[in-house]
Amino acid sequence: MINIFELPVSYSTTFIVMAFILGAVIGSFLNVVILRTPLKQSIVKNRSHCMSCGNQLKNIDLIPIFSYIFLGGKCRFCKSRISPRYWIVELTTALLYVAAICVLGFSVETIYAMVLFPVLVVASGIDIDTMEIPYLCSIIIAVMGIISIFTDKAPWHEHLLGAVVVGIPFAILAMLGAMGGGDAQLMTATGLLLGWRIVPAAGIGIVLGAIFGGIILLSTPKQKKKEASEAIERIASEWYENQKENGISVVEGKSDALYGHIFKGKCEIENDCADLKLWSAAPDIRLLNEKLNEQQFSDFAISFTIEDDKVANVRCQKQIVFGPYLSVGIAAAFLFGEQIISWYMGLL
Repeated sequence: MINIFELPVSYSTTFIVMAFILGAVIGSFLNVVILRTPLKQSIVKNRSHCMSCGNQLKNIDLIPIFSYIFLGGKCRFCKSRISPRYWIVELTTALLYVAAICVLGFSVETIYAMVLFPVLVVASGIDIDTMEIPYLCSIIIAVMGIISIFTDKAPWHEHLLGAVVVGIPFAILAMLGAMGGGDAQLMTATGLLLGWRIVPAAGIGIVLGAIFGGIILLSTPKQKKKEASEAIERIASEWYENQKENGISVVEGKSDALYGHIFKGKCEIENDCADLKLWSAAPDIRLLNEKLNEQQFSDFAISFTIEDDKVANVRCQKQIVFGPYLSVGIAAAFLFGEQIISWYMGLL
C-alpha cells in the first residue's frame, strides 16, 4: 500500500480532490440506478428529467452536489421541490471515496472499496424505497469476495468462515421475520469479502438498527397501529367470507397463516404464501392485496391466521429498514475492521 500522506502535500491534496470529484460523479449516477431499478427502467437510456414536469435537465442542472445548491433545491422549470436525497447520495459517495483513498492509500483494497461503496449506497437507497435489496448487489459483493480469496493476504478459509459466521444467524433471523432475506444475503456475501471483519460490521449494523429502529417503533402512535390492525382484520374477514362464497376455504380442522407487508400504500402478500394443501382451492390473494391497498397504510408488516373457519391472530408491526444500517457497518469494517477488532481484543 502507498500512503498518500507520505507524498508531497500538493500530490496528496490532488488525490483527495480527485477522489471527491469521482465519488460525486458516481453518486450522481447512483441516483439514477436507485430511482429506475425498482421501476425496471433502463439506467443508460433517456436523459435525466424532472419527476414532476418531465422536462429534460440541462447539463448545468446535473453538476453533482452543487446544482442542487445553485437551484435552491427546486426544479429550474416548474419550481417543484427536489428531494435532498439526490445531493445526500452524491455527497455520501464522494466522502466514502475520500475515506477510501485516505485510509487505504493506493492498494488493491482501494479498488474493492471503489466498487463496494457504490453497491452499498444503491442497496441502501433501494431498500429505503422498496424494503428490498436487489439480488445483484449481493451477487457483485460475492464475486468480489471470491476474487479477494486469491488477492488477500488472509487465508482462504477465513473468507469462507466470514460468510458462514454471519450467514447462518442472519438466515435464522430472516426466517423468524426479524430481518429481511435481502439483509441475510447481503451480509453473507460481504462475509465472503471481509472475512473476520464481518463481525464488527454485523455488530455496528445491528446496534445502529436497534437504536434507530427502537426510536421509530416508540415514535409510532399506538392509535395508528390499532386502527391499522382493526382495518386489516375487517378487510381480511370480508375477503375470507368472499372466498367461502366462491367455495374456497381452509380445510376443516386445519389453519393457515398469511403474511406480508404494506409499504407506501401498497400491500404485498405473495400468492405462494397460502399453503394450498390446507385449502380446498387456491385463494384469490390478488383480491386481498387490492382491498388492503385501499386503506393507504404504510410501513407495516402484517399477518393473520385463518382457523376455525374465521380470521384470527391479526398482527400489525411497524417495519424497520435494516439495509442502510448494515451498510454503514460494512463500510466502517472495511475501512477500520482490523483496528476495531484489535481494540476490542485489547479490552479483554
